[in-house]
Amino acid sequence: MIEQVGRYKILEKIGEGAAAELFKAYDPSIDRTLAFKILRKERCLDEEYVNRFLREAKAAGVVTHPNIVTVYDVGRVEDRPYIIMELVDGIPLDQILKDDEKPSLKQSITIGIQLAKALNYAHDTGIVHRDIKPSNVLMLRDGDTVKITDFGIAHIDETDATQHTQMGAVLGTPLYMSPEQVAGGKVDGRSDLYSVGVVLYQLLTGQRPYSGNTMATLLYQITKEEPPPIEQAAPDVPVGLRHIVSKLLSKQPEKRFQTGAELAKALTRELRSLEELEAETNRPGYVPIRLKWTLMMAGLVAVTMAVSIFLIYQKQSQVLTRYAIDSGASLARFIASESAELVLIQDWVAIELFVNEASKQDTFTYLYVLDHENTVRGATDPSMVGKPFSGIEEGELLSETEGLRTTMVRLPNGAKALDFDTAITYQDTGIGRLRLGLSQTAAQGVIDTTLMLLIALALVTISAVAIIFYVITKFLSRPLRTLRLSMGEVASGNLDCRISEQRNDELGDLFGAFNKMAAALEHSESDKRDPAKDG
Repeated sequence: MIEQVGRYKILEKIGEGAAAELFKAYDPSIDRTLAFKILRKERCLDEEYVNRFLREAKAAGVVTHPNIVTVYDVGRVEDRPYIIMELVDGIPLDQILKDDEKPSLKQSITIGIQLAKALNYAHDTGIVHRDIKPSNVLMLRDGDTVKITDFGIAHIDETDATQHTQMGAVLGTPLYMSPEQVAGGKVDGRSDLYSVGVVLYQLLTGQRPYSGNTMATLLYQITKEEPPPIEQAAPDVPVGLRHIVSKLLSKQPEKRFQTGAELAKALTRELRSLEELEAETNRPGYVPIRLKWTLMMAGLVAVTMAVSIFLIYQKQSQVLTRYAIDSGASLARFIASESAELVLIQDWVAIELFVNEASKQDTFTYLYVLDHENTVRGATDPSMVGKPFSGIEEGELLSETEGLRTTMVRLPNGAKALDFDTAITYQDTGIGRLRLGLSQTAAQGVIDTTLMLLIALALVTISAVAIIFYVITKFLSRPLRTLRLSMGEVASGNLDCRISEQRNDELGDLFGAFNKMAAALEHSESDKRDPAKDG
């Protein structure tokens, strides 16, 4: 192990890769800890690796940006080239993804913005990284800042000749390479932006856009196939952000964002939209229109359903009760008619047998046959026979017609029953009375079951209406938010702001009116800056 290189003291190895080793170093002249990267001995035998390593030093040495690892010094020791660079206390993104710690939506957008700005700066200085991937992006301990490292195959644009990647000499990590890089075509800054798209896809979904398990399959997918839609793996990703990633992953470079600045602007707009949404949610007393309208519609449906259920319940109760009264009255009159002759001749044994046989049908709760002195002569409760009748409490009178009195009574067990009190007559002369009780338990069970079904139907209907209305108003609130953000851009002085979304509805007319307004304001401002135009 090398212990000293010039004024740099080598402290310890902190990492290694296929091409180089990384050490922690110390510069006593400025009392600073640095990173010391040196090419492996076996790689120094390969001139291509040496040149590539030197290109890294040359490219990164001219770049100074807060999101790019800074290179301080370059040199050789023991015929091995080395680089002295900033020591970053961070974790590579590939390690974060490997640990299943997928960044939040806001973090992912923030990472994309920083990568876009850093690459835009590098591209403006004529440098194309050509190896953007999670392992070359370090997340600092603050959890918000990233830095691009390893310009190991960075390419400085030459004005005299165009450099091409030779087929068979694949540079970069294949999964993150652009189609033109895979095909050996001309590589420029848009290739780096494609790689950013792959990184964003992985950050948002936790999955890779292509899953080829052989090099040939992977390269074919990159050049010919479209990745699975983001919404399949991450349906919570906003439509605008999905569109940005889809545009970055276009096979043709001219269909992508052309500069990092364009990408940073688009991602910043999505970040503002996300922050606006969070602010709306956390704003005291603020109720989003999609939630307000959804609650109003759900409330309206709930009230309508509640009134309907009440009316149906009442009507059904009335119908079933009337049906029970009519059928019970007919049964009471029939039994009274059949037992009249036995009561007349006072054949009480036959009456008891008659009542016992009738009770076996299990069509009523109780039956009492009384003589003209109100003494029980036949009963479903044998202990009552021969005693004065006093077994039923007064209840709610429901009807009284033609010698038949119907009341609603409560039985000792708490259940409700219809009590039918009718005279036993012979040739229009009263000779006794009959008391018949029909339980309402079965009928009440039917009513309760119907009520529960109606309530369940109401809940399903209210939920369906709420979900459908929420989705509809969500689609409505998105263009409104777009308009609000665009108005904010104009208010902040960005008069060239335009809404590019095309719609064939009233909102589309509103977007068109906004664009005309912005254009008029921009033209007016231009006239103010150039008074000569007035002449």
